[in-house]
Parts: sequence; structure tokens; C-alpha cells
Amino acid sequence: MTMANDSPLNRLREVAPTLPPALAAVADWLLRNAVQGAMLGIEEIAKASGSSTASVNRLARQAGYSGFIELKAALARELRAAVDPVQKLRAGLSHNDLKPPANHVRIAQTNLDRMVRDTATKDIEQAVSTLMQARRVYVLGLGLTAHMAHWLSDALAPYLDAVISLGLSGGTERSAALLQGVGKTDVLVALSLPRYSRSTLGLARFAREHGAHVIAMVDSPAAPLAAFADSVLVAPSEHPVLPSSWVCMQLLSEVLVTEVMRANPHVAQIAANFADMVHEYLTFKASDSSSPIK
Repeated sequence: MTMANDSPLNRLREVAPTLPPALAAVADWLLRNAVQGAMLGIEEIAKASGSSTASVNRLARQAGYSGFIELKAALARELRAAVDPVQKLRAGLSHNDLKPPANHVRIAQTNLDRMVRDTATKDIEQAVSTLMQARRVYVLGLGLTAHMAHWLSDALAPYLDAVISLGLSGGTERSAALLQGVGKTDVLVALSLPRYSRSTLGLARFAREHGAHVIAMVDSPAAPLAAFADSVLVAPSEHPVLPSSWVCMQLLSEVLVTEVMRANPHVAQIAANFADMVHEYLTFKASDSSSPIK
């Protein structure tokens, strides 16, 4: 079986819906435990997934590999590609070879290069098409991604029929209440970075079980949220100090908003209407600072 996608995790995710139970159990375990999958032997993976060595090999072939050995090697290569650049950066920073902001720019550039490599144009196009056809778009981010999700929902709101922001106020309980009416014509865009929020997984699973299309914006195809998504967009977030870097997630959000604007045939009129509404509150002169606040 030949597959176009070079990422072993994406290959597993693509074939998972078509697999018989024994193979699906192995695929599910590998998607949730990618690091262990690259390290353990076939017998250990079979035992951990409640399957058999034969099933592990059959799954590898279904994903386009000659067998488990080739699949394991592909997993190891992908994980090394994610970890090695950051390890090099950490080593460089420990020697203090670079001063701010140069070292921070290198950290961001490493993640940006990975995002360009791992995010296909067709994935963005499909996500935008799904958003444009939705009756309602829910945007969810909890913890580290709460404010980014709120920015994304605000930026999308003028160009889609209905955008509902979840998570910024009221936490999980409020988000769950707003999500009760979700259905087959709706889309949930869920953002998740380490440290991952368990509540985000539960809300995404609820939305998907009720027929909504779930778009996951995550740091890696192995992120827990990816298992509950119909579409996955990757924004690498490795950082030697912070729990996660936000640079790629913000850029990915901007890409989505820009492409939604381009796809909306009324975007120019919307922008003109918005400018008419807010122009009296804007200023272009320093002398305006003495004017009363309106």
C-alpha cells in the first residue's frame, strides 16, 4: 500500500477508520504513545495494545510500510526531527554563545521551519473550506491557549456566519454549557499546547460525538487532542524555557484568518462597513491625545 503522507503518525491516523478492531487497537495505542512506539519492541507494543505481533505487522503494512521495523524507524526519525533541533538550541544557550534576541529568534525559526515542513497547503485549504460551510464555528482554548483562541474567534467573527468563543471566561463549565447545541453542521476549532488541558479533550470528544467537525490546532500529530479530531493542523511549540512557544500557533491562526478572508466574496464590503463604524474612534495625530475619550 502506497501513501503520499510521509508522517507515520498521519499515515496511522488516515488508515485508522478503516481498520478491523485488532489493528485499530494497535493504531490507537501508537497514536497515543508515539515516543514509546519508537523505542519498544514489537512484543511489548503488542502486549501494551492488547493485540498480537501479527496485528502490529499487519498495521504497519496497512500504513504503507514493509513491516514493523520500517514503521518503528519512521517513528524514530519523526521524533528525532522534533527533538534534536531543540536539544542543539539548549546546548547553544547553555554556552551563552548568543545574546537576546538572537537566540530567541533561532528558537522560533526552528519551530517555524518544522511548521512549513509538516503543514500541507491542502490541509489549510480543507480547514478553510470546512469553516466557510459551517453553520456555527466554536473556538476553544483552555489554559495556555485561552487567549490565543479568543483572538482567533474575534478575528474570524466578521467573516463567518456565527463564531462562538469558548474558554476565556467561566472555564470548562461555561464552555460545556455553550457547546450543548453543537451539531452536524457545526465546526469546533480546538487549540492545544503543552501543558495539555484534559478538559479540551473532553469537550472536543463531546462535539465530535454530536456530529461536529473538529479541527485540532496542536504542536504535534502525537498530541492527545489529535485523536479526537477530523482535521489536524500542526504548530510546533518546542522551547527550552517556556512550557510552550506560542509563535507558530499565532502564525497558524493568522494564516487561517487570512485564508478565510480571501475565501469570503464579501470581504471588501465587510472591511468597508467596519471602517465606517470605527473611524471616529481612531487617531492618526499625537495631538489627539488631549481630546476627550469617546
